[in-house]
Amino acid sequence: MKNHYKFWIIISLVIVFAAGVAGGIILERNFIDKKPKRISKRRNHVRFPTLDTMSQELSLTAEQQEQIREIFTNNEEKFKNLRSQMRKQLSYMRSLLKSDIKEVLTDDQNSKFEAMIEKYLSQRRKESDERKKRHNKINKEIKGET
Repeated sequence: MKNHYKFWIIISLVIVFAAGVAGGIILERNFIDKKPKRISKRRNHVRFPTLDTMSQELSLTAEQQEQIREIFTNNEEKFKNLRSQMRKQLSYMRSLLKSDIKEVLTDDQNSKFEAMIEKYLSQRRKESDERKKRHNKINKEIKGET
């Protein structure tokens, strides 16, 4: 009979311990260490087919390949122009935003604000340089330059 009570006491302790662990995990994940979910910076790249891909899958003739190559070249210029225009407009909008914010701030706040902007810009330049290095490395690997 005593063994019967021991069995239930041990089972009760195991259940209480398991409930405590499960509760702790749930509490930790949902309330205590709740970090904001980070949105992935990587886009799901679904790219337009390359000339090689189209050539293989569509059985293009040499003349068709040349015509499509010319279309790609012409459109690349259009894309470059569009990107350039967008950069100019964004730069203009940022300068307006900055000047509007500066009108609200005190001199001390303005100097801190300028430091914040400079820190942000240097971080962006660093990230851009890292992206360019990765991109160049990938291009070399694709071309077989390793």
